[in-house]
Amino acid sequence: MKPGRPSHSPARRGFVGALGGLGALASTGLRPLAAGPGPLLAPLAVAPVLAPDDARAADLPRAARVPIETWAALPSASGARLSPDGRRLAVITAANGRRAFGLWDLDGKDKPLTFPTGEGEPAWIAWKSPTRAIAALRIVSRRGPLERTLDTRLVALDALTGKVLELVQSNRADWEPQIQDRVLGFLPDDPDHLLLELAAIERRVGAAPSAATRRERIEHPEVVAVDLRDGGTRTVERGHGLINHWIAAPDGTVRLGWAYQRDRSLSLLARAAPGAPWETIETLPLNTGQEFEPIAFVDGHADRLWVRSNRETGRAAIVEYDLGARRVLRVAAQSASDDVSALVRGGRLVGWEGDGATRWLDAGWAADAKLLEGALRGSEHAIVDRSADGQRALVSVTRGNAPRGYFLLAREDGKPVLDPVTDAVPDLPAERFGVTEVTHYTARDGLTIEALVTLPPGRAAGDGPIPFVVLPHGGPSAHDEPGYDYWVQFLVNQGWGVLQPQFRGSTGHGRDFLVAGYRQWGLAMQDDITDGTRWLVERRLADPARIAIVGASYGGYAALMGVAREPGLYRCAAAIAPVTDLVRLVDDQADYIFGDLNLPQVGDRRRLDATSPLRLVDRIGAPVLLVHGRQDATVPVAHSELMGAALERAGKPVTTVLLDDADHNFQRVPDRVALLTLLESFLGAWLR
Repeated sequence: MKPGRPSHSPARRGFVGALGGLGALASTGLRPLAAGPGPLLAPLAVAPVLAPDDARAADLPRAARVPIETWAALPSASGARLSPDGRRLAVITAANGRRAFGLWDLDGKDKPLTFPTGEGEPAWIAWKSPTRAIAALRIVSRRGPLERTLDTRLVALDALTGKVLELVQSNRADWEPQIQDRVLGFLPDDPDHLLLELAAIERRVGAAPSAATRRERIEHPEVVAVDLRDGGTRTVERGHGLINHWIAAPDGTVRLGWAYQRDRSLSLLARAAPGAPWETIETLPLNTGQEFEPIAFVDGHADRLWVRSNRETGRAAIVEYDLGARRVLRVAAQSASDDVSALVRGGRLVGWEGDGATRWLDAGWAADAKLLEGALRGSEHAIVDRSADGQRALVSVTRGNAPRGYFLLAREDGKPVLDPVTDAVPDLPAERFGVTEVTHYTARDGLTIEALVTLPPGRAAGDGPIPFVVLPHGGPSAHDEPGYDYWVQFLVNQGWGVLQPQFRGSTGHGRDFLVAGYRQWGLAMQDDITDGTRWLVERRLADPARIAIVGASYGGYAALMGVAREPGLYRCAAAIAPVTDLVRLVDDQADYIFGDLNLPQVGDRRRLDATSPLRLVDRIGAPVLLVHGRQDATVPVAHSELMGAALERAGKPVTTVLLDDADHNFQRVPDRVALLTLLESFLGAWLR
């Protein structure tokens, strides 16, 4: 499941105060404060974990195990960005078991700064200037006594002073916009302002806006300039009755806007100049998988756009679009077998990726890429940022399933030098990682399904059947890729294989494959997972008596549906933050603006009981583990509470664990340790 956008906003909580005093801490070396496990939360267990009488010994020697705390550690650097002058790095790092923001001086002249975020979770960070970074946080807020929602906030971080400024200042004490991090432009020629999409706020003390006024402000937001010196805002473009989301050119000119239509379509509007009338240039029907996403203006052409579109071939391509003529001028990049991804940096399209290759439009980026091909042969690497003068570049590097690290490419005295900046999780030895193979199997209706199979370290496919964990992803409009996944590597380190089926409805496989999953929750999507499990047995990869199904969010839903629909196929199921009642899921969307537009992807409300695990308790015989965070603002904890209670009433083997401080994604180290410990105990009892 993906976070939604509720139509209500909470009372103002005193943002900086609520974060426990967001501020900078100086650390003593280039590497930031190490993440370490804190005290475990005291989970509420509704029933004890049940263990079979014939529990077998572990397949992987205990001496070869990596401690759970190592897998649960947060990366020391993710989402890294290089400052315009190439001197500093902005990162999402770790401090005291939580994510935090970090600003690092790459030349070692200033001490690294770490910015703890208290109750907030870092979302992204970017540079506005060589010494000022802009960072977004997610916070869980309450709208009513029970409902939790996900809000965003924006702050400015000063690399010289360590000061933090909360952006978007409102004079109301009882209401403020929920979403505050939709940056429309960084305005490179204006050092003191950002362009932001924002629901209109009160800039003077007065009567509280009515519920109808608040809804109108959220549905039709303003464009505002945010002053980075004091957090004040100035309206640049007032809310328009047709526009629900804005798009600005790099110079800050507002030229485009999206409009949701109640006939379940999405229209792209444009105007020739400020003050000119808005005209519809494209309309896309929703729930058809169509994509037409403006990604950047063409350099030197104010009336031309780069657009990512799948309307031409069913696969995402990069096309050049003429706003005046309202037509595609050319297809710049496409593939018959892959979705092309755009590489946008600083509001410019600098290249694209597809079919395993990258093409650069910018000569400087292309030259750096050529240097890296030789220096980093055998790795997956990408240029993240380049300094304004082209003398430095930040490069992300992954080798196999090892965590991502960062390198700095610098030209010193005219010679290129490549140095590591940080390892993401430095305490993981390379020989402890399982190897992932991308393979395919055929579903019962003939559809080809991609799958990722990861075996324990040192084990090959021909070595005979072993215990397996089937791990469907969340979303469900998402997909898995090879690379570091701490869940997968933790599981294979226990001696179990892992199958990640990319069932119909997954992204990354074209429009038709995506749409094939619509209205198929618990039906054909579940069949794809079942067929993948049986394929494991046919290939003699999995021991048919020792297969578990595990998943989170939608994957947790699929895990529960797996043991409900296929008795005897799975030894046990672990569902983390699962959806258990599709009717409740659909009804909850009533609290969200435009929340009903995508509901046809789930299915007909009148028929959802038949594919809701909560209504299928009598068909579940395998042991079930339910784990859910009470701070989950994506899937309410009630889904697990109701499921656990229903299984208990029916006398079914169930363990329900509710973690007081965990969110939907288990972002804190103590929550990760608790989760992996539960999985180790539960799966270890039933797969050995």
